[in-house]
Amino acid sequence: ANMPIQSELDLSYGERYPDLYNPDAYTRLVLEVLRGKQATFVRTDELLEAWKIFTPVLKQIEAGEIPPVPYVFGSRGPKESDELVSKMGYKYNKNYDWQTAHMENKE
Repeated sequence: ANMPIQSELDLSYGERYPDLYNPDAYTRLVLEVLRGKQATFVRTDELLEAWKIFTPVLKQIEAGEIPPVPYVFGSRGPKESDELVSKMGYKYNKNYDWQTAHMENKE
């Protein structure tokens, strides 16, 4: 039976659950279409609202009014992101040690 288990949020499923089948993103997308599930897709009104937010920001970046903040590909992102979330009371814990755990396919 499929019983729930407690697990850390870890989005690297290939490493965390190496023996379980996990379809790639495109396969999941096609499956959602075939199943008639629309929750994966953005409605037109949502898309228009998103562009209302991002268009002014993109124009400011293109005009040189807002400098982009570079960071190393594959990293956690720029240090400014930690500074931003720390203003909201969150702090990155560098001492946290994620333990790799592997799940076995029990089918």
